[in-house]
Amino acid sequence: MKDLSKKEAYVKAFQDKIAKAQVVVLANCEGVQVSDMTALRKSVRETGSEIRVVKNTLLCRAFHDTPMVELEKSVKGNTAVTFGYEDPIAPVKALFAFADKAKKFTFKAGFMDGEVLDVAKLTALSKIPGKKELFTMLASAVQGPIRKFACVIDALRKKREEAAAEAPAA
Repeated sequence: MKDLSKKEAYVKAFQDKIAKAQVVVLANCEGVQVSDMTALRKSVRETGSEIRVVKNTLLCRAFHDTPMVELEKSVKGNTAVTFGYEDPIAPVKALFAFADKAKKFTFKAGFMDGEVLDVAKLTALSKIPGKKELFTMLASAVQGPIRKFACVIDALRKKREEAAAEAPAA
């Protein structure tokens, strides 16, 4: 990328992605096969996020004048940056699932809610249930009492029908 206007457009594009992202994760992708990275891109895209292998100097320029400026010291070697737009936990889970299979894929740092995340915090974040799991838990928690209430109402209806059927016969 020798053309300065292309570099400026690249930095501007990353600044826009940084502004939209709820979570940003930096990882080392050196030694990971292209086919594995393609599979990772697909799984990350399914979470409503995006992963890019970036040019370090331009990513550092994009971090300037943002709260993520502290991430600059983690941008060394081959860097893959993930931008989580919809659910901040889902892309982290997808990355950790991939890292379990591809041992050469390692985490550098992350950023969420104004805080720089080290590898330990990213690991903890990957263990939190995602939006879909939380909605499922909530639905099942709400569904139980509603089902019990419906059974009680149905039992009362049957009892009244039985009482009404016995009353004219007497």
